[in-house]
Amino acid sequence: MAHSTKHLGLTAFCLVLWLASPAIYAQGDFSTRADELMNGLVERDKFSGTVLVARDRKVLFEKGYGLANREWNIPNSPQTKFRIASLTKQFTAAAILLLQEQRKLKVTDTVSTYIADLPSAWQPITIHQLLTHTSGLPEYTRPPEIEKTFNLTGASPQQLLNLVKSQPLAFAPGTKMVYCNTGYLLLGMIIEKTSGLSYAAFLQQNIFTPLELNDTGYDVRTNLLPQRASGYRFKNGKLENAGYVDVSIPFAAGGIYSNVRNLFQWNEALTTERLLSAESRRLMFTVYPEASGYGAHYGYGVVIAEKFGQPLYYHGGGIDGFTSAIQRYPKSNVCVVVLSNEEEIKSWDVATSLAGLLFEKP
Repeated sequence: MAHSTKHLGLTAFCLVLWLASPAIYAQGDFSTRADELMNGLVERDKFSGTVLVARDRKVLFEKGYGLANREWNIPNSPQTKFRIASLTKQFTAAAILLLQEQRKLKVTDTVSTYIADLPSAWQPITIHQLLTHTSGLPEYTRPPEIEKTFNLTGASPQQLLNLVKSQPLAFAPGTKMVYCNTGYLLLGMIIEKTSGLSYAAFLQQNIFTPLELNDTGYDVRTNLLPQRASGYRFKNGKLENAGYVDVSIPFAAGGIYSNVRNLFQWNEALTTERLLSAESRRLMFTVYPEASGYGAHYGYGVVIAEKFGQPLYYHGGGIDGFTSAIQRYPKSNVCVVVLSNEEEIKSWDVATSLAGLLFEKP
C-alpha cells in the first residue's frame, strides 16, 4: 500500500542522534543561519513546507518554503495547514489521560473492558500497552484491502480491526515494544466508547477549543478547509499529486491536521497544567523499561531519547503526501516543529538540523 500509511509514524524513530555543545546562537544570527539552511534544502528539492523554532516560549524562527498548492502556485506559510500523520498520537494519548482524570477509565484497564468480541489472545492487553506500543498486536495498515479499497472508500474502526483479528500476536503483551498503529486505532474506539462522543468531537471539545488551537482539527477531506496544503510525491523522478487516503483509515493513529504555530502552542501546553494534571504529564513522559527500541523509549504518544547531551521528547509522522516532526528539548526549553507536503521529505532530519544549528552543531 502507499508508502506512508503502511509505516504511519514509524519514521519518528529514524532521527540521527548527534552530540553537540549546549551553546545557543543569538536570535538574529540564528534566524539568518536557519533561513540559509532551509533555502539550501529548497534549492536541492529537499524541502517544501513550514518550520518553527522556539526557545523559552518565544518563537525565534518561523517560515514557509515551497508551494502549498503547485497547480495554483500558492506558497507555504506559517498559516498553512498540513496533515500531521502520527503526531496525532500525542493528542490521542492526551485524550486517554483526560478520560482517566474524568474517572471514565484507567490506563491499567484491559481493552476488552470497553471493546467487545476481541480474540481471546487480546483479552489481557491493557490500555497502557496500547499507549506504549507494547501490545503485540498485528498492524492493521498492512493488509492489501487498505490500499485497494478502504483508502478510497473509508472504513469504520471495526472494519479495520476485522482485517487483523484472525492474526496471531507478534509477542506476549508487555514483553517488548514494536510500533503499531492498531493500538491507537483501539484507543480511538475506547475514547468514543467511554465519552459517548466521536473521536473528532471529543478532541474538539476537550483539547482543541480549550487550548485555542483554532487551526487544528480532524482532517475530513470533503470539508472546505482554508489554507490547506495539497500533498505531493515523487514518482519516476516526477512530482505528482499524492494518493488519496480517507481520514477514517488513519483515524486516531494519524487523522489530524494542524499548522506549526498550533503545534508549538500544543507543545507548550504539555509543560503546564493547562490541559493535563502533573500526574497525567508524568505518565505521558515516563520511561517504561518494556517500551524500549530504536535507540529510544516510548511514553504515551511521545518518544523519549537524548540528543545534544540533553533529554529530547519527540514524534514524527508520515502519510501520503505529508511528513511531520516535533522535537522538544526540556532542559533548554527549545521546541522545533517541521511540517512538509512532500512525502519523501524527512521532516525529522530537518528538525534535527535546525536544533543542531541552534545548539551550534550544524
